[in-house]
Amino acid sequence: MQHLRLSIVLCFCSAFSLTASLPSQEIETDPPAVARCLASLDAWIIAQPKAVRPLPGVSFPLNRCDGIVMEGTGRDGSDLGEQASAFIASASGVRLPVLKSDTPGRTLKLEMLATARQFAEATGLGAELFEQIGDQGYALVIDAEHALLAARAIPGMRHAITTLGQIAADRAALPGMTICDWPSLKYRGAQQDISRGQVPTPATLKRLASVLAQAKMNELELYLEHEYKYKAFPDISPPEGLAPAEARELALDAARNGVEVHPLLQTLGHSYHILNQPQYRHLRVGPCEKAPWIMTFDVRKPEAVRMVTTMIDELCETFPGELFNVDITEIDIDGLQTNGVSISQATDLVFGYVLQLNAAVKRHGRRLMIAQGPLDSQGHLAGMGPKLEALPKDLIIGSYYCAGGPYQPAWEKDYPRLREKGLDFFAQAWIYSHVWLTPWVKPAAEFSDLEVSRGLRHGAIGSITTDWGDAGHFHFVGEEWLPFLYHGACAWTGAQFDRDYFRKAVARVIYGLQNGTALRAFEAASDVNAKRITIRDKEGKESEIATSFIWEFVHDPFTHPDLTRIANPGAVGHAILDTAAPALAALSAEALHAKRNRDSLEQWIFGARCYVALGRKLAALGRYNDPAAPRPQVADELDAVANEFESLQTEFKRLWLAEDRDNDGFQELVRRFGYTIGPCREKAKALRVAR
Repeated sequence: MQHLRLSIVLCFCSAFSLTASLPSQEIETDPPAVARCLASLDAWIIAQPKAVRPLPGVSFPLNRCDGIVMEGTGRDGSDLGEQASAFIASASGVRLPVLKSDTPGRTLKLEMLATARQFAEATGLGAELFEQIGDQGYALVIDAEHALLAARAIPGMRHAITTLGQIAADRAALPGMTICDWPSLKYRGAQQDISRGQVPTPATLKRLASVLAQAKMNELELYLEHEYKYKAFPDISPPEGLAPAEARELALDAARNGVEVHPLLQTLGHSYHILNQPQYRHLRVGPCEKAPWIMTFDVRKPEAVRMVTTMIDELCETFPGELFNVDITEIDIDGLQTNGVSISQATDLVFGYVLQLNAAVKRHGRRLMIAQGPLDSQGHLAGMGPKLEALPKDLIIGSYYCAGGPYQPAWEKDYPRLREKGLDFFAQAWIYSHVWLTPWVKPAAEFSDLEVSRGLRHGAIGSITTDWGDAGHFHFVGEEWLPFLYHGACAWTGAQFDRDYFRKAVARVIYGLQNGTALRAFEAASDVNAKRITIRDKEGKESEIATSFIWEFVHDPFTHPDLTRIANPGAVGHAILDTAAPALAALSAEALHAKRNRDSLEQWIFGARCYVALGRKLAALGRYNDPAAPRPQVADELDAVANEFESLQTEFKRLWLAEDRDNDGFQELVRRFGYTIGPCREKAKALRVAR
């Protein structure tokens, strides 16, 4: 993070008369000091500001404010006053009118400033900061008689309104302070998978966009394979797919909160749901029988390219904005090689295809971003490293690293290359959710820290963290809020902020809770995934492995190899319970005090219950395997497990249908609870009959 020079920021004498009469206070720019200062003011802001100066003993009474005054906002910003009024009313319960002209009384002023001199005179901050804050930054000054929000452009004013609204949460008197703030990365976002299992309703996606805006995030990316109702290809989408009118309304609603909605479209591999339909099979490279999910458009065929560019045309019309992301990785390289295409020829083929996609996107005034693993990972991952010199300079690289397997970390090599070649890039992360029962919160935060800090070191312009539904998307959208918000705060601050302060800010702003206990419980519950298990192979050899526990939760405990391989299931079950049970108790207690978004807490309670149920399932399996355990007691324990999974199945249905559409993926996830319920009941019955 760039720390402010005190010589720049100690020019407060001209801001407001009361401010000038106060004893001089240093402005804090060190992140831990900023967090302590804000905490001392009981001011909780999700994306921690870069600089704050407290005004001790001063407060601004919202309930005695005459109203909101706007200056310099112009026609494009004409709705900012109403937005500020609505946001403050929602946070504090105080509804401020928007005044037609300035008044001599107590006011909240929204002022758009065009020059450094105007900025310095209005805020009392150094003129040099005018350039620093850019279009997305802002200044906020609160004293006893006035509150001023100052910015250079509409995005910055929206962020200022967000900050003021968060300070006003559940209070009518705002503490005196000055804040100066701006983002470290231009683009900050989250990706929601809406194609693999879960299809959130438009209302859920609108709500997600508004939550992202609380962390000053400006991008919501929708992962798309087939769940969109194309006019040109009406047979692609199932009934629950997103309709163009719904998508357009979502995009416009999110834009009012400063969030752009754009697609990440699978344009090469990951096209099974389209290319396995009989009418489109002639457009695929091959059947991909061993890994059908990588089924790939055969872009040697002009008809296949036209189909994809037509899809792009429709999506660009639906989602107005700047960015358009495509995934060109994880392709059917075996199928291409079977057809006589070498690795280097495949690289040439994909490169030519990228140029065609770029042309299609540019026709709509958009900027293309292509997903990439390590740049030199040619073949299956379609790395464009050999083509960097020839790639158009207006194209963006979305870089995904640090996962292991074929995605071996390559940032130290690739990031400097991208910078040297003049290519903009995003440093992408993910929230460890795609094959887990819940997002794994701590590693997600660490991944965000790594990607943002490394990316900034080498000139990244953005970062989007991702939620993927590889295993059918068992978790809920409301469970993603915390890691998404963390990533937003990380991308805003440049990974320079206090995590304890962040927890409490989210608790206060999002849930209306007084402390971060619930968020720590989220983290603790998902830390079940940190536990390693000992497995035994057919020869009796034991080894220790990591697992995501989703398949141990889902499958038949008596027959499925993911469970029968566990050397001591009882010990694993009790270890899980030692972590998950206290987390569940804390979450359940905290949820009773939540003032807002209790349904999101209910989703996390469900996730914690799943970990507890898994622990009990494995503990009961251990008892079943122990011939010394009394059979009647084991039967009772197995029945209890079946009852718990049946209860979870009912709750899963309720929570899913409250935020997502009914579809085949939902029905499959519901059936999976039965893989535990039925066998446990059968074994319990058999044990009783055997007596």
